[in-house]
Amino acid sequence: MKVYTFSLITILFFTANNTKGQNNLSFYSLGDYVVQTQNISAVYLPKNNFILGLPGVGLNVNNPFKLSEFLVKNNTTNKLETNFDNLLLNTKTINQSTTSVNASLFMLAFKTKKGSISIFANSKLENNIQYTDQFIEVAANGINDFTLSNNQLNMTGYHEIGLGLTQQFLKNKLAIGLRFKYLNGIAHASLKNNAFLRLDIDDTNQNWTIAATNASLKTSGLSNEKKSYFTGNNGFGIDMGATYQVSEKWVIEAAINDFGTINWSENNSLYAIKDTQEAIYNGVELDTDGSIENEIESALNTIFNATETTENFSTRLTTKTYFSAKYYPNKKNVFSAVFANNPVFGKPMTNYGVSYNKLHKKATYGLLTSINSQDKKIKFGGNAAVNLDIFQLYVTTDDFFNAFKKIEETSQAAITLGINLIF
Repeated sequence: MKVYTFSLITILFFTANNTKGQNNLSFYSLGDYVVQTQNISAVYLPKNNFILGLPGVGLNVNNPFKLSEFLVKNNTTNKLETNFDNLLLNTKTINQSTTSVNASLFMLAFKTKKGSISIFANSKLENNIQYTDQFIEVAANGINDFTLSNNQLNMTGYHEIGLGLTQQFLKNKLAIGLRFKYLNGIAHASLKNNAFLRLDIDDTNQNWTIAATNASLKTSGLSNEKKSYFTGNNGFGIDMGATYQVSEKWVIEAAINDFGTINWSENNSLYAIKDTQEAIYNGVELDTDGSIENEIESALNTIFNATETTENFSTRLTTKTYFSAKYYPNKKNVFSAVFANNPVFGKPMTNYGVSYNKLHKKATYGLLTSINSQDKKIKFGGNAAVNLDIFQLYVTTDDFFNAFKKIEETSQAAITLGINLIF
């Protein structure tokens, strides 16, 4: 088993994707004006007969550190270098983060007499990470006494292709939306729940004492093998939503998204350290005539009793929920209260928002105030969708303050943008 591969993958996911997400509340407020909002609410009652969605992207990140705190300029070489020592100074005891990326590749929607029919294709990345200061200390200072626990990882990248249906009932007061999705897994990585690894080094005789429980990393699609756009990792998912017009001025809405499973059967690996309570290792003798890298790898394999196997497995998507109440004082204005939940490692991560949108026949624009249950910071965002002849431009952000910062000074971001053709 390639122990250094195990370490590289873990560090890679930490440095590249260590973020905790928001929930697209500002984008959600665009509703039926933008066809891509089906990705977070299956109900879609289009304002035009035919809509072609061109490629767009939605990105939600929230780092516990700024990029400039991790990538530090070397005054000698004048180049940016990773600096785990500097990062350690800004690391809490336990840090929980997620990231969400949705690339809308294609979307086509037709207005029907009482609803809509749509077809779509998206590429998505969902990444949840929990790491401790001990993990960063090992990265900064190398192998010494350490205890690694409360570290969790669950990353999934996949394509989805599907069909969406919306139909109105009860004299158009009730609308129900369903989206059926074929899923194709690109890559996956996850640590086993309650993974634990402890190393104690005796300063007098340099003996290593190892304790490990559930220390395993499950991956798919992360090897150096030639990649193809579609893989043999298949699955199925469904989105559901409903809106109900309580009165002339009040509408309530609920959405459940990404209820599904992917079966991983291609390019899989399971890296594992054998469960042990008090395994003692008393040193390694390196053969300098051979490959030192191979000797070190062999020694680490012996110390940690590490193995690599291949086996098929299944994973569930992270199911997200939205609830909202909308108040229309008249046809030109709407106020909304929104609740969203995107669970992380089985625990809820909630967002609450209040928004206002000005409504026109060919445009809408609005403002949003929201708060996240984790950082409890009030954020201010906004949205706009404008029709220019057959083109529609849309852009949203949940946080104006971070949207205009320099990238190296940004620790959070929530933005969606794209172009559509409408007829």
